[in-house]
This record gives sequence, C-alpha cells and structure tokens, in this order.
Amino acid sequence: MPFVNKPAILARAIAIIVLVSLLIVAVTAFIERNTFDRLDDLNGPTEVSHISDQGRSDWNRFASGEPSRLAILLTDKDSAWLGLSHGLKSIGVPFTITDDVAEATRHNVVLVYPLLSGRTLDDAGRTALRRHVEAGRTLIATQVLGGGLHDLFGFESTLESRAHHSITFEQAPALGWISDPHEKTVLLGQPDLPTSWIGTQTYVNAQQVLARFEDGSAALVKGDNKAGGSAYALGFDLGFFIMRAHNDRNDQGYRAYANGYEPSVDVWLRWLRAVYRQHEPLAVTIGSVPQGQRLAAVVTFDVDYVESMGNLLAYRDLLVREGVPATFFLQTKYYRDFQDEGFFNDRTLAAMDALVAAGMEIASHSVSHSDMYASLPLGDGSEQYPTYQPRVKALGDTQGATVMGELRVSRFLLEQLTGRSVVSFRPGYLATPPRLPEALAASGYRFSSSATAGNLTTHLPFRTNTQRMYSDETTVFEFPIAIEDEIPPIMDQRVEEAVELAEKLARYGASYVMLLHPNEVDHKYRFLEQILPRLKPFAWFGTMNQYGSWWAARDKVEVDVLAQRGQIVLNVQAQEPIKDLVFELPTGLRPVSGSAMQKLSDGRWLFRDIPAGTIMIDLHH
Repeated sequence: MPFVNKPAILARAIAIIVLVSLLIVAVTAFIERNTFDRLDDLNGPTEVSHISDQGRSDWNRFASGEPSRLAILLTDKDSAWLGLSHGLKSIGVPFTITDDVAEATRHNVVLVYPLLSGRTLDDAGRTALRRHVEAGRTLIATQVLGGGLHDLFGFESTLESRAHHSITFEQAPALGWISDPHEKTVLLGQPDLPTSWIGTQTYVNAQQVLARFEDGSAALVKGDNKAGGSAYALGFDLGFFIMRAHNDRNDQGYRAYANGYEPSVDVWLRWLRAVYRQHEPLAVTIGSVPQGQRLAAVVTFDVDYVESMGNLLAYRDLLVREGVPATFFLQTKYYRDFQDEGFFNDRTLAAMDALVAAGMEIASHSVSHSDMYASLPLGDGSEQYPTYQPRVKALGDTQGATVMGELRVSRFLLEQLTGRSVVSFRPGYLATPPRLPEALAASGYRFSSSATAGNLTTHLPFRTNTQRMYSDETTVFEFPIAIEDEIPPIMDQRVEEAVELAEKLARYGASYVMLLHPNEVDHKYRFLEQILPRLKPFAWFGTMNQYGSWWAARDKVEVDVLAQRGQIVLNVQAQEPIKDLVFELPTGLRPVSGSAMQKLSDGRWLFRDIPAGTIMIDLHH
C-alpha cells in the first residue's frame, strides 16, 4: 500500500477551503461595492448636442463706449484682436474697437493693433495719430514697421526677427509695480525651443528703452512730446501672444508648470492697465475678485480613484469647519477596467449626497479618465448612458470613448443623481482636445479648469476660443490651476511657498485654484488645514460655479466715465445682476454721498448689488 501523507493532504484541503472562502468574500465585497440600483433606470441624455461650425467673432460688437475708454484702432480685421479683447476684459480695462482713426482719436489713449505702417494706414490716418500725440495724448502701437512715424516713438528704424524668446524690463516710473524676477523678465517662448519663438521687431537707436530682448535690443520704447504726449512702440504682436497662451499653444513657454509664479501674459495686461490709468484722467477699471477681496481662491478635488471615496467626508468636515465651499470634480466610472473598479455606484453616491448637503459643488471629471482624451474622436453628440461604454485597456489604449461622450454622459449622470445643475468640467490628466471649448459649450458646461496657470502663463480667468484658435470665441470660461498636489515635495512641505504665491497674485487680483486628489488624508489634508487660515485675511473663497457665474456676469459689465455740463458721471451697464463688484475710480474722484458704493482701502469702491440695466452715479473731487 503506497504511503499516504494524510497531514499534507489535510493541509492542502484546508488551504483550498480558505482560498475559496476568501474568493467568495472578495466577490461578495465587490458585488456589494458595485451596486448600481440608482443608475438602473437612467437613460440619457436624450437630446443631441450640436457643435456649430466655426465662424468669426465680430469686432463691431465692441465698437461702443465713451472717450474715457481705451480705444483699439484695428488695422487688420483678420488679426488676433480677440486676444486683446479677452486680456483687457480679464484685467478690467474698459475698451472700444474701431477701424476709424477719427473715432479712435476721440479717446485719450489709443492702441494701434496689430501693426502700424504705410500699408495699414494712409497719410491722413498717420497724420491724425501724430497730431494726437502732439496734442498731449497717448499712443500705443504694436509692431511699428514704417509709415514715417519713427520719430514720434523716438527711434530710427525697425528690424524684424524671429530670434528672441524673452523680454526684460528696465527701471521706469510707470513700471514701479514690477517687483518679482518673473515680472521683470517675461517669456515669449521656450528658450530651448526656437520653433516656439514668435516674430519680433527691434527698435534701433531708441531714445527711451523700457524693455529689452535678451540680446539687449529694444523691445519696448517710448517717445515723449513737449506737449506731454507719449508714444509707446511694442515689438511683437501682443494679441497673438495672449491668444496663443490662452489656447495652450505656446510650446511650454514657461518656467514653472505649476505651483509657481508664471505671469508672462499678466505682466503685459498690467502694463496696459498702468498706461491707461496714467494717461486717461477719467480712467475707471473693474476689479477681478468678489467682495472687495484681493485674491479669488477656489479649492477643487479630482475624485478619480476608488480609495478616494472613503476620504471625501473627512475633507468635507474640514471645509465645513473652515467655512470654505469647494468643488469636487467626480469621475462617473460605472464599470471595471484597467485603471480601477466601477466606484460610481450606490455605495459611493452616498458620499456625493453628503457633499451636496454641505453646500459643495459637484462637477464632472469625465467618465473614463482617459490619458488619451486629447486625441479621442469628437463623437457625434448623441452618446448616452447606458450604451456609452468606454474602456481604458492600458495607458495609451482607450476604446469606445469620445470627447462628447465623456462630457455628455458624466454630466447627465451627475445631474440626475444630485438634482443639481453641473456646469464645471476638468479632464483627466488635464488632457485638452483641440475642440474641447466648443464641445463643453454644446454639452451645457459653462466653466473649465483644464490647464495650469504656468502652462497658460496667466493667473487670470479668460473666455475660451473655438478649436483653441484665434478667430471665434465660445461661452465657456477657463480658470487656470495655480496649485496642484503631485509635483514634489509633498504638500505640507510647501505651504510657505504656496502662501507666497498667493500673496503675489493678490497684488493684481488674480485667481488661485487649488487641485488636490483626495486619495489620502495625510499631507494634503494638513496642507489645507494650514493654508486656509493663512489666506482668509485677503482671499475670497467660493466654488468654481460661484466664481464662474460671478466672472461671467462681470464679463458683461460695461463702464464709462462721462464729463458733461460740468458734471462727472460714472455709467455702469450690466446685462445681468451682479453682486460685490469693485471699481477703481479716476484719481481724486469719489461718488457723491448717499450712493450705493462703499469705500475700500487705496481708492477702490465696492458696489454691493448691481441690477441688470444702467446705473448713473455722480462723481466729485
């Protein structure tokens, strides 16, 4: 009889029983975790999302306003003038656009764009600009190529080039606000990538040089007139530069992708605002932060991992204690694939309900969180749950997903299960398809936070453009990300650097969007614990929807200062009601007593409640 090792057989049997038991427990736990009862009856969205063909925004929409505004004299209608429009809106400078020299020179400050030459303006037009400066007024021009006005700007000739990647400002009274190295030197492109450099003009033998290219040649010059007039010549296409950055097409022309100060666009906008306020006696500008605060702060969470779901209430409790609402970008993953299990289910939806009850915003973080989102097909706008079934098979391998499907289905599910409107979106991996702006608009979104401020070289929100190009704007606004949680060191080791960045941005009313993944309650939690009290003395806090709705209403506010019959009047026109908007009034002027405006520090005035329509407020010295 062969030898039988009964203890060994028994041990194997016990091991098999234990293994089977563990498998049963695991399967049971998975089934319990992945219950979708609340999703079973859902089917939609049923309406089709239509993306309209790209057109061309009409500059005539901006062809109104009083002489107190900055006037843009448009010399080429096919230029990137939308870049100037969006930038000036962001920084709060009222402007008008015209192609009529006579109309432009009714304004004290005229910006000739995109270029000034004998080809773009006839003799009469150039003579009118000369007389404008000789009368003691101000002229700004980008790309001064000819036309016999060199002496007006104080230089001898122009040299065109594509050999420049940065500009450094000289010391000048109008540039006294420049205090940071990244303000003093701004980038035009990535220094190590010549293909990212844009066309430039250098001004030879200039009398006053305000800024120089990296090779020492003059990039920004100024000519003065005995009557007090000033003429500034800037050596590149500013509108194109702004729009290229806004469209995230500047070939990584930055020094810090995130968590650092990268204001190359903002510096030029601040410069324009400073010149306008210096040379226009009736200049009024619009604040960019609600309630008279200096910084607009938005705390956001990217919820794209099953382990994050169990941490949401801990972050909610911290936010509630601090009195800070936040936005939770939630991935609606209703299946299992390479990345993770289907954590958007009945069990985890309870956490979402708790967030909604606490006043938090629920926003979309797509369905599949694909690393290929930037290169997915657009889709036809009919994608709906449950037939939309994308799968991430591996990194670089996503199947069955479309740009529109990720937007439509995630928004539909979130709205159906929260009963709230979903208007904000952030893609996984911050991957931005070329047609994302118009796809967002077609799917019902209003606000995007899809790129870092460093990548866009601006810390100010702005309106997006169709196909991320140059000629047609959308209704969607972008809110750049200032702080993220993945670049070392860990977050609670860089609180001081984050506060320092916030203080820099507060000097000009920029935004401060924080991105955190709630996959742990450790260093990220401690970061929020420490930074929120530090920011509260000078920051306004709100959700992306709250900030975005305020910003969209602000974008439609028009403001003028009129001097008529011995009176000076502030004229505010709002297309929709807006609360807590700040105005910086002309130097030495204030509202008459009894007006609805509240004085803040350093000459700013807070308007608590602006109804739709026109409001006239008398000003006096």
